Amino acid sequence: MANNRQNLEGSPSNKEPFRKRIRIDDPLAVSSPNIPTAASYQQIGQLPHGEHMATSARTQWTFSVEDALNDMKKRRLKERQPLVYIPPMAKANLQARDDDLFPLMDKVQEFLASDRQVMLILGDSGSGKSTFNKHLESVLLQSYTRGNPIPLFINLPTIRKPEEDVVVKQLRKHYFTEDQIQEMKQHRQFIVICDGYDESQLTTNLQTSNFFNCPDQWDAKLIISCRSQYLGQDYHDRFVPKVGGHYNRPNLDLFQEAAIAPFSKQQIRDYVEQYVPLEPRTWTTQDYLSRLTTIPNLMDLVKNPFLLSLSLEALPKVTEGKLDLSTIRITRVHLYDTFVSHWLEVNKSRLQGNVLSKEERAALDDILDAGFVMVGVNFSTKLASAIFEKQDGNPVVHYIHFKDKKSWKAEFFSPDPGVRMLRESSPLTRSGSLFRFIHRSMLEYFLSRAIFDPSGHVDNQDFPPHPDPDSSVAQSPDFNGPLFTLSLLTEPSIIQFLCERVKQYLDFEKQLFAIIEQSKTDLTAATAAANAITILVRAGVRFNGADLRGIRIPGADLSGSQLDSAQLQ
Repeated sequence: MANNRQNLEGSPSNKEPFRKRIRIDDPLAVSSPNIPTAASYQQIGQLPHGEHMATSARTQWTFSVEDALNDMKKRRLKERQPLVYIPPMAKANLQARDDDLFPLMDKVQEFLASDRQVMLILGDSGSGKSTFNKHLESVLLQSYTRGNPIPLFINLPTIRKPEEDVVVKQLRKHYFTEDQIQEMKQHRQFIVICDGYDESQLTTNLQTSNFFNCPDQWDAKLIISCRSQYLGQDYHDRFVPKVGGHYNRPNLDLFQEAAIAPFSKQQIRDYVEQYVPLEPRTWTTQDYLSRLTTIPNLMDLVKNPFLLSLSLEALPKVTEGKLDLSTIRITRVHLYDTFVSHWLEVNKSRLQGNVLSKEERAALDDILDAGFVMVGVNFSTKLASAIFEKQDGNPVVHYIHFKDKKSWKAEFFSPDPGVRMLRESSPLTRSGSLFRFIHRSMLEYFLSRAIFDPSGHVDNQDFPPHPDPDSSVAQSPDFNGPLFTLSLLTEPSIIQFLCERVKQYLDFEKQLFAIIEQSKTDLTAATAAANAITILVRAGVRFNGADLRGIRIPGADLSGSQLDSAQLQ
């Protein structure tokens, strides 16, 4: 990249092109050329006295920036918890052949060594985009030496208005001073890793809106990850760098993309082999693999890394007491049901064994009396609904008690003993004052439960993995709930959860048909009816002979519907 800035007098440039500064090694080694220092110039007497002073000050300031960078490096690497990591494979784009794959890290290496400015990493929900991005950050930080391009991981949902000054906002989070930030802006290069473009619900081109690689602006390579389901056909305008006056001309030569592929059988085996030694377990690697291959259709589900992790946690409970594994039917929603139930049971046992204050013990007893798992599920379900209602689905909740104690957030994040126990027992993660579900799909799962709660279909309090549809108790729809207030047409993961509920519960199907019928005379049911018919169509429900005349279903997705002999007009 061209350097349009004036360097400090007597100071060597740290802004030479990336391709000259990155040595391609395995896994991703970043090398530093022999950059002369001010001290080396002074030793050979090349600078006049005034330039000695300016360069000495420059050297002292550089060390100050490097000290701050070293502190950031230590903090970030310390935050990285040991986890299972399987190098992902990818293809060139969403349209490329599924058998034409390459290691994603290799493609990132090529990108960093090239003149390209933006790389887009696409993948389904749970495909491992965030895991890869964090691993990439760790590799770059571990290999970082003075003067090299600075790796900066940015979780986009945690940044307010990331379309403006996103690097500055992230550096402030790492305690850099304004002077240090300006110093780096003028004299350093960055590798900016932006995670969660879809979760921030962005539509802007971050390269353009942040003026990356413009004169007197940030000199940066930009790596962006996004769920493939979030993008339409013409998504390139959101990512391709633009050149010319006022960024009016896209330049595909500066752009690269890759789409993460599902796990292969070998990757699944490698994952299990890394997973088993993490904790003491009664099952061996072969025990897990035999169950994965014996239970029908399970291997197809666990090609998704996050679903694989849920499966490994859930399998012992799912198969307990089952003699013929070939008769077990496991769906995506079943895995989430079982995982959440197991998660809450483990935390229930943890709390019961803890030394608690009198106030904490009273709060725990109240929760236990009401049913710990049921209360825990309701807590997360209400939180998911509030996130969609109050934050339009942005998954990160910022809570500071002094400021937010009178807001909707206090119901979930206040220091009240009962609230704290439920929060700490839920599948949430915390970073300072920022809270979120452990995975975006977990937020979507609980939102689907706000639309249809299977626990109301049985007598016991803990929701079962496979209740009998015939034993279900009819539920009245919540006219103020998300089915009526939120369009699900852009939420394919939530739709998928609800499709599986339709197949599992006959009365949910009947409820959705009733809402469609209601829309004929009730304008307020139009959004719910569009959601309902989309869910039914995706679930493969037949509408043969149904009277659909006069229904209001704005924007509904009827692709693949079976409407033979249905009356539409």
